[in-house]
Amino acid sequence: MSILDVCPAAGPAIKAHVLEPALVLCTSSLLQDLALYSLLALFRQMIVSNAVEFQELLFLLRQRLNEKVSKNGIYNLAKCIAVITSTTTPENTKKVLGETFTLLEGSNTPTEVASLRQVQLSLLITGDLGRMVDLNTFDGVADRLKNIYIGYFESASEDLKHAAAYSLGNASVGSQATFLPSIVSKLDEENKKQQYLLLSALREFIHRQAGGEGIASSLPVILPPLEKHCSDEEEGVRTMVAECLGSLTCLQPAVMLKKLEELQNAHSIIEAPNGMVEDEDNESKKNARVCWSVATSIKLAVAGKVDPSQLLVYMPSFVKLLKQQELHVRNAALLMVYAAVHHMPQVVSGLLKEDIAPALFEVSELKLERKVDLGPFTHTVDDALPLRKAALSIFATCLESLPGVLDIAAFMPVLAKALGDAEDIQLHAHQIVISMCSRQPTYLVNSIDSFVEPLEKTLNKKPGQKTGTELERLNEWIKSALRVMLALSKLEGAMNSRKFAEFVERVKGNEKKFKQLLAAVDDEQ
Repeated sequence: MSILDVCPAAGPAIKAHVLEPALVLCTSSLLQDLALYSLLALFRQMIVSNAVEFQELLFLLRQRLNEKVSKNGIYNLAKCIAVITSTTTPENTKKVLGETFTLLEGSNTPTEVASLRQVQLSLLITGDLGRMVDLNTFDGVADRLKNIYIGYFESASEDLKHAAAYSLGNASVGSQATFLPSIVSKLDEENKKQQYLLLSALREFIHRQAGGEGIASSLPVILPPLEKHCSDEEEGVRTMVAECLGSLTCLQPAVMLKKLEELQNAHSIIEAPNGMVEDEDNESKKNARVCWSVATSIKLAVAGKVDPSQLLVYMPSFVKLLKQQELHVRNAALLMVYAAVHHMPQVVSGLLKEDIAPALFEVSELKLERKVDLGPFTHTVDDALPLRKAALSIFATCLESLPGVLDIAAFMPVLAKALGDAEDIQLHAHQIVISMCSRQPTYLVNSIDSFVEPLEKTLNKKPGQKTGTELERLNEWIKSALRVMLALSKLEGAMNSRKFAEFVERVKGNEKKFKQLLAAVDDEQ
């Protein structure tokens, strides 16, 4: 690209040696970020410098669409075609749009895979083109495309539905006055099938904003439908709302953090005995869904690198969600805290001792078991299991990122209990113990007696009728416990515990059961 920029005369050499590899690369499913931007810049410069004629390059790019191209490859190919179409003359752009309308108007869904992919590519091209240029500069084009996109929301093909949503969102960037009001007005309608797609389009519009200033003027239009759908019964819709709110928070933190705090405060009354809202309590159900959306929005904003200095001010309010008894809200709050501890420990370090840790200790003790009738037998479900998993993940991350703030001695009973919990939690607890052997060995040695019973219980699990993968999984579980035992036994002072020393002796003495497993563990080291 740089060569063509400073020396257009190099066009024939670029065409001869670079064009073919670039065409191969344009449909790669691995193409993304800087590599993708560089390729788009190369194709743009090929048109600007006239190294390749537009019609020739358009033909060559279209030829790249075949049955072997992946979904991501089609999206990348569309971007390449869109960038050269936005760079060429207005006459050529009109011609491409005319060909596109011939294919798309009527919102037909072809039955043949090859034809369906052509339609998908054409939809994506119009969306990417609409992000690069204002489609209102072409008479009637924006309105026709708007009807096409909405029409494809009813398609039988999921690929075409999502391509239409993607394109509607991207086209809104270049022609905001035409497309954005359409998205917002449609969201006010009670068409459940279209809500997810419209929110997906809105998410694309938000994601494509270059900076926070560009989106500021759109907030009064965007926020009302997002607030409305915070309480949607469909979790998929609420997740999409949270993605939009999270992205907006990264772009406009001062406005959005205040708005999310207001939403939380307005919907904080949730009656949930035993973690569940009563069927007839519609207000608590709505409030729980809104609080879930708020917590998920903050989690996604943290992952999206929201300004930590501004989040720090509001985090004490959001952490209050840990005190809610409704299970889904509580779990969302735990995942929010986990994201903060992992990505931005500085925003929660001051809240750990007084606000977060007590909630984590409470959750670690929580069990909400119920019987589910499955006909010939019953199955026990523990609704608190996801919460205990999340709490343990937060503890584990605090040990790495905030060891000086976490009360590690108080965490030891939680760790001992986790060693005897469900399989997933046990395996995570095993990893924590092994990690602490090199970082916080003294705490382990002081609590080593409490680890014996849960570890021995795991090691003595019987295979029963298990065969194949089930038996292999059990053996891996037992090997994980053996790794913990061996790692602990190497700590200075560990074998001074009579209870632990006798446990190690019993295990090593049981050659019939553990000889091969111990050998396998030794071979790993």
